[in-house]
Amino acid sequence: MKKFAYLWKNALVLLAVLVFAIPASVDFLAMQKREPVAKNDYEVRMLSEYCEGLKDTPADTEIYVLDSGVPGGTFLIFGGTHPNETAGMLAAVSLVENMKPTAGRFFIIPWLNKSGFTHTSPLDGMQDFFDITLDDGSVRTFRVGNRLTNPVHQWPDRTYYEGTSGRKLVGTETAEIRNVNRMYYGDPDGVLTEKVCWGVYQLILKENVNLTMDMHEGSPEFLYLDCTMVNEKADNNTAMSIAQGMSLDMEFDDLTMRAEFSGMKSYGLSHRSLGDNTQSMMTLMETYNPSMGPLHGKMDDDLIINGNEPNYVEAYQRGLNYFKIDDSGYPLINRVARHITCIFYLAKNYTDAHPDRAMAFEGLGSYEEMVQKGLGGLLKPIK
Repeated sequence: MKKFAYLWKNALVLLAVLVFAIPASVDFLAMQKREPVAKNDYEVRMLSEYCEGLKDTPADTEIYVLDSGVPGGTFLIFGGTHPNETAGMLAAVSLVENMKPTAGRFFIIPWLNKSGFTHTSPLDGMQDFFDITLDDGSVRTFRVGNRLTNPVHQWPDRTYYEGTSGRKLVGTETAEIRNVNRMYYGDPDGVLTEKVCWGVYQLILKENVNLTMDMHEGSPEFLYLDCTMVNEKADNNTAMSIAQGMSLDMEFDDLTMRAEFSGMKSYGLSHRSLGDNTQSMMTLMETYNPSMGPLHGKMDDDLIINGNEPNYVEAYQRGLNYFKIDDSGYPLINRVARHITCIFYLAKNYTDAHPDRAMAFEGLGSYEEMVQKGLGGLLKPIK
C-alpha cells in the first residue's frame, strides 16, 4: 500500500486542480460564443470581407446592413470598440433589432473588438456577463469584456511600435497595441488589432460611407462625457455645423451633448485618423459609465444596469469630480437612449445639409419613449 501512496497524493492534487480548472474552462469557453441578435430585415456580413486577414480569427465580427431601398447616404455605426463600455454595444444591438430605415443605408457593428469580449481585466473584480430580463419574461445575457484585444489572440505586446497614423507606443503604453482606438487607419499585414482597424477603413472606402459614429463611454474623471467629437477635415468643413445642429436638437430634448473638434494630436483614434484619411464625416460619442474609474465598488448587475455608484455620488458632492452625479444613478437604458438619440439627430442634420445623401430611420422612438420602455422593452426576444 505504501508503494502506491504517492499515487493517491498525486491524484488528490490533480483533483484539486480540476475543481478550479473545469469551472474556469466552462466560463472561458462561454465567452467565446456568438451572442444572438433578434430578427429584423437586415443582411449579415463579416468584417473579414473588408480585411481578408481577419477570416477565421477570433477578431472577425458581424456587420448588420439595413438598407431602406431608397437612394441616399450611408451611415456606419459601431459599438464595442472598448467592450467594457457597455452602452455603445447595447445601443448598436438595439438599433439592429428595431431600426426601420426610411432613407439610405446603415452598417452597424455591435462587437467591433470581438476578441476583447472574450476576456476581462485581471484583478479588477469584473464580471464576465450581465443579464437583462425582457418584458416577456425571457432573459438575455451579454458579455462585459475588456477594452483591449485578448492577449491570447495577440501576443506579445511589443516594446516599441509605430502605427500607420504615426502614433508611437513606448514604455507603459505598449499594451495599447491591442486597443482598436489607437491603431487606425490600420494595416492588413499588421497585428490582429490593426487588421480590425484596416477592415473598418476599407469598409468606409468601399461602401462610400458618408457618416460614421464610434460609440464610447468613460469614467466620471474623463473630461469629454456627454460629448461628440467631430473631425473638422471631413465633409467639406460642414462637419461641425452638422454636429452643432445635433447638439441643439438634443438640448431641446433636455439632453446635454456638446460638440468638440477632434484633438489635432489624437493620432490613431477613429475620429482623428479615419476622419483624416477618408471621405466620411467621422464622429465619436462618450457617455458616463458608473462601472468605470478607480472609485467604483462591487461589479454586479445593479452597477452595470442601474448605474448606482454611491462612491462617485459622494465624490461629486465633495467637489472632487466635475461630472454631476446624483443619488438616482445613471441607468444603462438612459445611456443607450442617449447614444441612439445622438445618432438620430446626426442623421437628421446630415440629411438637412446633404438632401442628396439622405439617411433616416424609425422604429425606436424618442429618448423619453426608449427610457420608458426600458431595456426589457427595447431589446427583442430571441426566437
